[in-house]
Amino acid sequence: MTLIDWKPEFFLGIPKMDADHRYMVGLINGLNEQLQAAGNKTFIIGILEELYSSAAKHFAHEEAIMRECGYDKYAEHEADHRRLLDRLTTWIADYQTERLDEGMAKWLANWFCNHFQNHDTRLCGPVSEPIESKVTTDVV
Repeated sequence: MTLIDWKPEFFLGIPKMDADHRYMVGLINGLNEQLQAAGNKTFIIGILEELYSSAAKHFAHEEAIMRECGYDKYAEHEADHRRLLDRLTTWIADYQTERLDEGMAKWLANWFCNHFQNHDTRLCGPVSEPIESKVTTDVV
């Protein structure tokens, strides 16, 4: 079952950011499929770890650009990033000893959609030009 259908509204028009978001949505959907199918525990932990790694890199890039631009909603935006990373860290540790259900993937899907609507879409105006210029030269 797909939790998040990728749709045009998710495009910021910033290729690197859009690719990162699309990849993370794919990981969330893949995690949900594995949880629904009672997939291999090691594989599920691997998806969580990849999601953490991808999100941490994406957030570091995004936050550096927001700081550079003096983005006025930086603290709020960064706090929401930390909330996700903290939750993923807890789930990775917890999943070592117990099986979690599809509620984890649903939480991630809700977080992504809410974060995108309430935070990332605000970036288009104030920082989109600086993001465009840095995307090709900064974080890989």
